[in-house]
Amino acid sequence: MISSSGVRILFDGEYWPGSNTIYIANAFEHYGAIVRFFCQGKIFPEWNSRRGKIARRLLSRFIVEYEWNHQLLKLVATFRPDLVYITKGSFIWRSTIAKIKRMGALIMCFYHDIPWKTQDPRFNASIADFDLVATTRQWHKVEFERAGAKAVCVVRFGFEPAVHRPVRLSARDMEMYAADLTFIGSPHPYRITQFEQLVQPPFPYTLRIWGDGWAQAQQLLPYWQQRRVEEQELPLVYAGSKVALHWVHWEPNSSDQALQRGDQHNSRTFQIAACGTAMMLAQRTDEHQRFFTEDVEAVYFTSLDELREKIAYWLHPARDTER
Repeated sequence: MISSSGVRILFDGEYWPGSNTIYIANAFEHYGAIVRFFCQGKIFPEWNSRRGKIARRLLSRFIVEYEWNHQLLKLVATFRPDLVYITKGSFIWRSTIAKIKRMGALIMCFYHDIPWKTQDPRFNASIADFDLVATTRQWHKVEFERAGAKAVCVVRFGFEPAVHRPVRLSARDMEMYAADLTFIGSPHPYRITQFEQLVQPPFPYTLRIWGDGWAQAQQLLPYWQQRRVEEQELPLVYAGSKVALHWVHWEPNSSDQALQRGDQHNSRTFQIAACGTAMMLAQRTDEHQRFFTEDVEAVYFTSLDELREKIAYWLHPARDTER
């Protein structure tokens, strides 16, 4: 039985299976907080067609953003939280933050994305108004403090034990998920380039790529599964794979300095490890090496040549037991 701490948190975020915001809210509840979820998706329509995106952009500016702030303030008044947790801060007005503080609540923002100076004008304008700003990137801390943030906390991603766990697949499951190599993620430019070079012949391995948006990468279409994976399937995908490939979001060739710095880890870092079946073959970063002992708990690569060598070594039949 979990005892209530009495702490009340109004939690703004995305509410769909596999979203990190749900897992963070669950963690607050695990430690006794009373959480009321304020779902962004119920206010902002998820229209993905070209026309839909244009309409959403127009609606967001003139109608939906107003409605988001209005509904948030109404919930603060009725739920009476001790803390208002904002995800990214892309929609919040400074006047809304001021009203929340006058109602006696603290307000924080967890900023998830890499670019921030050029991407989120609302967050930029209000960064000094939050009582706390959280991020997963050390270099963000310096930049946020320079921009006027009162307090900045650097945290790491994690996993949800009820979701990210080892599973045993049936023969039918193996038909759907079995692969030498698996990757779950978005088609960022550097990832696409790396994959396109990786699959050049000879490439004697089975590869499954899961995630939205890979249709643009013509060379990778034979490997793309044509859809994203949400939380119910994620442990099954990793259970069917011998090696889970892992690139963080880092764009060394980008003109954006933030993307050049990129990530040192992300949520997949811990989700792959928690699923415990596929061997993680990840980009070598300082944080990855700090979290998992190299060649014991995870295997790392820096260059494409090293990646090829590690794949050939660890997928050799003689390594099946060791892997």
